[in-house]
Amino acid sequence: MEYTREDLLARLRDRGTGTAEFRAASDGLARLLRAEAVGRLGEGAEADDGRGVLLAPVIRAGLALLPAFMDALPGARVGMVGVERDERTATPRVYYEKLPIGGSDALPAKAVILDPMLATGGSACYVAGLLMGRGMRAEDVHFVGVLAAQEGLERLASVVPRGNITLAAVDPGLDARKFIVPGIGDYGDRYFGTAD
Repeated sequence: MEYTREDLLARLRDRGTGTAEFRAASDGLARLLRAEAVGRLGEGAEADDGRGVLLAPVIRAGLALLPAFMDALPGARVGMVGVERDERTATPRVYYEKLPIGGSDALPAKAVILDPMLATGGSACYVAGLLMGRGMRAEDVHFVGVLAAQEGLERLASVVPRGNITLAAVDPGLDARKFIVPGIGDYGDRYFGTAD
């Protein structure tokens, strides 16, 4: 049975959805988002198995989206950026960075930042800034996520073109702790089975 984007998103939002079902819904939604995002990359993105594309998941939740993109772009390079959010200030704290661009490495034609949740936009903007600081043009940086708050979407769209941002849904806002409302919960905890 084929599920729609709305069906899969409803399963992700349901607090009663267990780990296995959450993963299945996430993986299905990642494939739908991938089809849309790869189309936005433009001609040649899938040529040579995607060797001109850099996939940049934000550790840890972004790893949930990575397999769907690697399936379609098996030659793509993969870089990782580990970002934690300071729960008091809601600002990103970077603890790991490995992007295979710069120095003697040729710049990829396109980069795709993968992060399921776009709340304040801090992490996504940070990674986009890293990529552009190494010579990528803003119009060649894309973002794929499951859910965004309007505030985060607007912030990211001030850094990369709005047409380069692929999302399943946009929620109206953030709560006092800067979590998306109504949201999904902690995507990484739910996908990897570490939620309380």
